[in-house]
Amino acid sequence: MYQTMWLKVFVVLTFLATLCHGANILAFPVSNSYSHFIVMEPLFKELAARGHQVTVVSSFPQKQIVKNYYDIDVGYLMPPIRSNFSFDMATDMGKNPLTNMKQIWDVGNRICDTVLSSGELRELYNSTAHFDLVITHCFAYDCFAVFAHKFNTPIVTIVTASALPWSNPRVGNPDHPAYIVNNYINSHEDMTLYQRTVNTLAWLMSTIAIHPLNYDLNNAPIQHYLDASAPTVQDIISSRTSLVMVNSHFSMLQSRPLVPNFVEIGGIHIKDAKPIPKDFKNFMDDATHGVILFSLGSLVRASSMSNSTFQALMGAFATLNQRVVFKFEEDVVDGIPPNVMVRKWLPQRDLLAHHNVRLLMAHGGQSSTIEAVYTGTPMVGMPLFSDQYNNIQTLVLKGAAELLDLHHLTKERVLEAVTKVLNNSRYKTNAERLSRQFKDRLATPLDTAVYWTEYVLRHRGAPQLRCQLADLPWYRFLLLDVIAVLVLGMLASIFTVRTIIKYALYSVICVYRRTEKSKDD
Repeated sequence: MYQTMWLKVFVVLTFLATLCHGANILAFPVSNSYSHFIVMEPLFKELAARGHQVTVVSSFPQKQIVKNYYDIDVGYLMPPIRSNFSFDMATDMGKNPLTNMKQIWDVGNRICDTVLSSGELRELYNSTAHFDLVITHCFAYDCFAVFAHKFNTPIVTIVTASALPWSNPRVGNPDHPAYIVNNYINSHEDMTLYQRTVNTLAWLMSTIAIHPLNYDLNNAPIQHYLDASAPTVQDIISSRTSLVMVNSHFSMLQSRPLVPNFVEIGGIHIKDAKPIPKDFKNFMDDATHGVILFSLGSLVRASSMSNSTFQALMGAFATLNQRVVFKFEEDVVDGIPPNVMVRKWLPQRDLLAHHNVRLLMAHGGQSSTIEAVYTGTPMVGMPLFSDQYNNIQTLVLKGAAELLDLHHLTKERVLEAVTKVLNNSRYKTNAERLSRQFKDRLATPLDTAVYWTEYVLRHRGAPQLRCQLADLPWYRFLLLDVIAVLVLGMLASIFTVRTIIKYALYSVICVYRRTEKSKDD
């Protein structure tokens, strides 16, 4: 009864939206990871503020009513995850890039099966609602692209990390393993021969096997719950994707070619810093020698690290003159030095704006790395899995960070990395240089995202942006047909020349023999 009433109200709202100037937009930021949602949420809110009707399917409904913003809450199916990953789980994921990709897609397939089976999504799919655009999240699933087929709309997709291997083909964005680094290998743009070999193998495996297989797995819940006759996910995203927006910027990662409809919006989640809570302020204001922030992000529980790792960190912090704000999820913690403040959650963006912050010790997640770059804060990076290695290695290459191996942590190694960054001014100088480069843009990341989203709406999918590479089969992209023609032509030429020479020599020999024979006669 509730779902039927909800659907009637929803259809009326979408009908009224068609009478207004704004577009009717359906968004699927379905991941229950808040670190992903906060990258997409500013765009949805700003589109709503500009008069578009935005319907958002997520686990993070707005706490207060936002004009033109409508939630379809699936949080009861996928409760938001915060500090759910153990230290060992995260490090295991980071050991093998192909395993890491498979684990991510396994999560995505479970999300597809869980959410598409819900009554809300099934009724929405079978409704008479009208939409002008579908926004999807390009990370671990593409099954929600089927709603673009149902409502006959273009797709705008948002990558909440840097460019993923499977985000490039949908708009024909160049992705060459000789110099473009796969997010999931422990490397940076200055690759060794071994790293380029691993990078190429990862690219081939993901392109030929992993992603096609997972597209097929995404198709199963669509056909089972929604529409047995729907096109395949791969066909939908290939034909309907008009724009890909990626949470990166060339100043902090590598410079690479981008087609017009592959747009960088790194920093879109960053807002003006708010006043920090009083306990943080008192602790940080009085830090004569500065403050170090330590956080392993929103997913990984720092409290799950081994006792030896914890003691190595505390032992190092106890010898420092700086104060340390430490994100740790336990209520009572023994062995905490007096210069360390422990809190379950940190307002990291706001804390980084404090004038006494000298260093961020973090896992290297995309949002944390962007916040450090934005504020010009040097890092000691402690990557665990996914794109975190690439993020930190790149900042190390740019002279704004040091890498610390959490798998082999000792007090001495912590001190070495921390004091190296604190005592050498080049790290701060390079971090501030990156900050200036990151901020130097024609428009803010949010304005950029809104402009290109509305561009797609204005131009009905903007087919003029589409690169032909998106439609080329792999053998044409690799020029195998051209190579075959050239090789065959070369072989034919060699055969022809060989034949001519053979018969020419034969003729010369015959003439010579006849001449010699005539002399004898």
